[in-house]
Amino acid sequence: MKISSLNNNYLKLRTNFKYQKYTDNNESYSNINLTNLGLIPAYGIFSINFKSKQKDSEQFELNYSYKELQKRLAPDVFTEFRMLDENSSAYQNLQEGDKEALKHLVKAANIFDSVYKRLDNIHNLPFEKYLDKEVKKGNERAALTKKLYDAQKGIIAKTVDAKPVELLKNMKELPGKGFYPEDLSEKEFHKILIDMLNNGEQQEVQNILNQRSVVLREGKKLKAIDYTDYFKEEFVHAADELMAAAMTSTNDDFNRYLVLQANALIMNNPYMDALADKQWATLQDTPLEFTIGRECYDDKMTPSVRKNKELSVLLDKYGITPYAKDSLGVRVGIVNKEGTDYILKIKDFLPFMASKMPFNNEYEQTISNKTYNKQTMVDADIVNMTGQYAAYRGAISIASNLPNNDKLSVQTGGGKRNVYHRQMRMAKYSNNKEQLLNALLEKSQHKYFDVDAMQDFTILHENVHSLGPKDGLEALGNSKNTIEEHKADAGALVMLDELTKAGFYSALKEKQVITSYLVGYVLKGPDFENAHRARNILQHNYFIQHGAIDVSKDGKMKIHYDKVIDCAHKMLENAVRLQLEKSPEKAEKYLKDNVIWSKELQKLADNLNSVDKKMNSYITTPLADSLVKQS
Repeated sequence: MKISSLNNNYLKLRTNFKYQKYTDNNESYSNINLTNLGLIPAYGIFSINFKSKQKDSEQFELNYSYKELQKRLAPDVFTEFRMLDENSSAYQNLQEGDKEALKHLVKAANIFDSVYKRLDNIHNLPFEKYLDKEVKKGNERAALTKKLYDAQKGIIAKTVDAKPVELLKNMKELPGKGFYPEDLSEKEFHKILIDMLNNGEQQEVQNILNQRSVVLREGKKLKAIDYTDYFKEEFVHAADELMAAAMTSTNDDFNRYLVLQANALIMNNPYMDALADKQWATLQDTPLEFTIGRECYDDKMTPSVRKNKELSVLLDKYGITPYAKDSLGVRVGIVNKEGTDYILKIKDFLPFMASKMPFNNEYEQTISNKTYNKQTMVDADIVNMTGQYAAYRGAISIASNLPNNDKLSVQTGGGKRNVYHRQMRMAKYSNNKEQLLNALLEKSQHKYFDVDAMQDFTILHENVHSLGPKDGLEALGNSKNTIEEHKADAGALVMLDELTKAGFYSALKEKQVITSYLVGYVLKGPDFENAHRARNILQHNYFIQHGAIDVSKDGKMKIHYDKVIDCAHKMLENAVRLQLEKSPEKAEKYLKDNVIWSKELQKLADNLNSVDKKMNSYITTPLADSLVKQS
């Protein structure tokens, strides 16, 4: 379908919204009927229901004293991640049409901040309004609290050493976040689903257990509301901005994606997301970057259904796969050609890497000799990050490989795309490199630490996400994400060695990547709930227990490089086998046996904390802010 045709269909959709508002039980509803639209006839006619509930009258009590807030916001504790500014050559060299498009992309991205906050915690936005009012009154304690709130995009977060940051008294993080009613326990959740399945409500249960629905109570049952309905107002406004960007952007492929993504935002139909995702995954030679990232690391409630044997049997009986719900983050950037050219050097080796995956005759991979061209890769100078991408909660993403395997586009043959965040990684070791090495690594191995080698590890990690089993991973329940991240890390080291043998990397580069990875991923404290941190604990502990790393009495590592590779092979085999066996019990046991905060890890953490005081960070977006002011 041509861009002009897509544009006409969007306009038809956009102008055919009809609203009928009424109230019931102090909650507002809207009915929207979209009929005879002719966008894609096979998808039929859509009926959309929207429901929302606000709690602006809540009473709040700040959790931290003024003195404690000052401590948490000290410059060496609360550090900046600065995105692109308007004087950068990346922006100045854009064509005028792309500069104009960038304004609309930034405005679209900003809309998703409120969406993410509502998915994270239903109290976030009312609390934000409360803080804003208090700041206007001159409440200095509220002003300092607002700085932390803005940095972490919510009431609850974690520090770098995994300690909780709770800005509001008497509020703890819930497994269901804002996806589910806050008073819904795991036990009640399972019981309601069992009752609904036994009552013939299989379709509604499937709607509840998908990636893109907010779940509300409906009497003694639960009701799923699609994101496009629940966030109708925000999504329509964002779609309008994407359409405006498509009118001036200079790249036809990128424009087609923007139009498809705009259509997906205003239609309650996962196939529209799939169409947009498939087009996005093909983008390689575009000046601009825009992503609505949908990742499922935050929802712990949905995957919990696999803990309940009776419920799990019923779900399998009716062919219902539970998918953890997506948090939303948006990235706006300018593609960096030099960085992209470096990243693309590995592309021709992807089929070779796929052939080196363990047990590769037992599953279908996204990458093969026939389909390797379905992987695109770009390095991006970041203009704006919003939503989940901008929420600093102990760490922040330096790259992504999307869409994830649970997405319809991948399940129906679409490709994947890696995007690397230049500003994020450049800020990671902006200063105390020498102090870091003195604290963590034996002196003779300091020469092998190289900041740029961290990018090589990240490239390998992201590409390994495209290798290995791609189907049935949801069966691992709450262990799924940790096992997948574990696979990507172990696989990165295995492929590093295989590519070194093949002549792609030098022996020196191999040592640099191993050293930089092991030093760079030392944690400042234990965190067993976060998939990325749990996998770091697992791997460092595994290396120590199997003699690949020695930790001295004073808490410094000595790396045995050959043993690191041997351990990586074993860990990769373990991860892939768990994904193939699809047993949540075995996956949970593997993690329980290996994700252990040992005395050696504590020594390393103590040394790291002695030279690095950072506990939180915040993002600044000077170019994005300037573009919004110009609009």
